[in-house]
Amino acid sequence: MSSLSRTIASPVTLARRVTPQPVRNVLRAAYDRLSYAVAGLPPRRLRGWISPTWFDFHDTGRDQLEFFVEMAGLRPSHRVLDIACGVGRLAIPLSRYLNGRGSYDGFDIKEELVDWCRSKISTRRPNFQFQLARVATRWSPNEQISVDRYCFPYQDERFDFAYAGSIFTHILPGGACNYLEQTSRVLRPGGRLVATWLVYNKRTLELTQTTGSVEHSWKFDHGEYRVKDDDQPEASIAYEEGAIRRMYAEAGLQILEPFRPDASYNAARIPSNRSEGIHLHHCLCVIAMRPNDTRRASHSSQPT
Repeated sequence: MSSLSRTIASPVTLARRVTPQPVRNVLRAAYDRLSYAVAGLPPRRLRGWISPTWFDFHDTGRDQLEFFVEMAGLRPSHRVLDIACGVGRLAIPLSRYLNGRGSYDGFDIKEELVDWCRSKISTRRPNFQFQLARVATRWSPNEQISVDRYCFPYQDERFDFAYAGSIFTHILPGGACNYLEQTSRVLRPGGRLVATWLVYNKRTLELTQTTGSVEHSWKFDHGEYRVKDDDQPEASIAYEEGAIRRMYAEAGLQILEPFRPDASYNAARIPSNRSEGIHLHHCLCVIAMRPNDTRRASHSSQPT
């Protein structure tokens, strides 16, 4: 029976095959408008750029904001930076939390996501701004500036709080070091960074005899990090814990122990059929602070 069910298309698949593309486009647009009017959801195709469709958009945004307040000291008057902001998963709940003294800036490499946020969020909250990041990645290969040379388009010490959700899981070490240094530069003294990483500890894996799990998910070992696919390394990158600690120290950021389960990217989000998302067992959140001392001179570069 199971083999037969795999050979018979579902009703949805059959409908797609027989419905002309222009009609499908009209229906999709109508569905997107209804989703936004009823539930405040961005179009499904845009949400698909930032996370799997089984990843609940509103619940994860709400839980992430609650985590910021309870665990990382976010306040309504803070100036917030959202690194790789996507399509408003965090900006939408923040728009109901930050007061008139607070502000939000987000940037992303996908122009369509930035445009949606500007039209749906900035028009209602002028203190919420979104910028297109013209940086070369797997998903934006035609840009000229590499991740390890990209300068965040903000002045020094502008922000009280920064968030990088599932961005270091797609950046190789040179870019990760640069993004940490740029974050340190734009944070005020005492400012916080909350970031998610795919983490493993070599010694712990050896002691618990679970090395095979990491080796299965990220087959290609590069010493301080592992990747799922050597041909497309940015698809998924896991870092050895010691490498993460070193990069934070070099960027002038103090880790506020311990590493914690993230509010959004955690094992509780894995679908019940367990067909996807098992890697979330390795996803942890690092909360860090820019200390009140002087930063390294290399952090001082800023946009002109």
